[in-house]
Amino acid sequence: MTIKSLKDAGYQQAKVGDSLTALAQFALDTIAGFPKDLPAEARTELYAGYQLRYNETHPAELYAVINGHYTLATPEQLSNKKVEKIEVGVAYAFSYSSQEFGKLANTNPALHKLVKGWRDATNDYCSNRLGDLKRAANKLLSKGKDTQRQTLDFAESMTKLFDAQAKSVKVKQGRGDTTADAVKFKVAVDAFWKAYKV
Repeated sequence: MTIKSLKDAGYQQAKVGDSLTALAQFALDTIAGFPKDLPAEARTELYAGYQLRYNETHPAELYAVINGHYTLATPEQLSNKKVEKIEVGVAYAFSYSSQEFGKLANTNPALHKLVKGWRDATNDYCSNRLGDLKRAANKLLSKGKDTQRQTLDFAESMTKLFDAQAKSVKVKQGRGDTTADAVKFKVAVDAFWKAYKV
């Protein structure tokens, strides 16, 4: 991308923002429950698209295999037919199933390390792009909510609070928090509502 001026930079940024908003709307219209829920098949398709883009900006590279080690091939190594070479990029890195990739750590640790670098970098990129999409979708969903937000009365506020804490106490109890007890919490909430009749 060529940026000619700050004005052009502003225009390009706005254009990217508009595109992301349109894509987030498409995701909301296409994926049930998005962004809170993301079915595995939808995630797989999105990641396939993210991988295509990452491959465009990070094309595969040729590596020379020297004494079992993998290094970026020099011009001399590229022209030397006797030097073993391998092309590694996004497609190659993800041609391994999870099981095959795991086995590679034992059968060829050096290649595993190289492929892991590609897989990790690509996955980080994909995760960040999905995060961008989710944030844009959440922004669309919350648009206008501030002006439409209902004022809850005290009983409604307490109901919301207790509902949230009911989930929290279970999570904390599961993590070993000895002060968290879901049964006692329910008894306490029931006692509160019994005493605070609405």
